[in-house]
Amino acid sequence: MKYIESRFPIVLSYLLILGVALLRIELFNPYNVVPVFSCLLLFAATRPVREFVLPLSALVGVDVFLTTHQYGYPLTLDAVVTWIWYVIVMLLGSGLLRSLPSWRRVAASTLLASVSFFLVSNLAVWVVWQMYPKSLAGLGACYLAALPFFRNSLTSELCFSLLLFGLMGYVKSLAILGNDRHAHC
Repeated sequence: MKYIESRFPIVLSYLLILGVALLRIELFNPYNVVPVFSCLLLFAATRPVREFVLPLSALVGVDVFLTTHQYGYPLTLDAVVTWIWYVIVMLLGSGLLRSLPSWRRVAASTLLASVSFFLVSNLAVWVVWQMYPKSLAGLGACYLAALPFFRNSLTSELCFSLLLFGLMGYVKSLAILGNDRHAHC
């Protein structure tokens, strides 16, 4: 049982990243409910920085595939902004959640990741694409059009972050109880 308890965070972290990548391909994430940032925060909180390359590669690969093959768009600067935000979210998870992942820190990190991504990614869309006039009104229209997606994304990210970190805390508490029980035998 101790082997399973010690491997659970590793296995869960990698499975979640793989699952998120596959869900994004299969579902095309039409309502922004796939919790990419939640999984990145958990991965970064439980795995060393040297392992960040695999989840980043998987998510960037999915983004490239979806953008160029599924949607038929060229890769532009707004895609690079997304990839940079993946790294920023992982650094946030590693820095704030590795040592003390309280529910407040998890919620704050998730809010920071989601809100900052909303602001920066929609600014990038406004700058790169010709969908909105290059004026303050056009920028406002860009943000306004993205609000329904942001609401779904934020709700999904908050719920999943709290659930995933809660699950991880529960597994750690079981391991501690198991170790205490074995120490008294």
